[in-house]
Amino acid sequence: MLDAGNHVPDVNVAVTQNEMTTIAELAQDRPILLLFYLFDWSST
Repeated sequence: MLDAGNHVPDVNVAVTQNEMTTIAELAQDRPILLLFYLFDWSST
């Protein structure tokens, strides 16, 4: 877990099922908040 203000490594993320981008492209030099909901891809 990163603390507030830390820089995130520039990794690839899925925007849609067929489209990938990087966190830097999403942020465009602005602060962003990334949330992950792990149950979206589960069968439950």
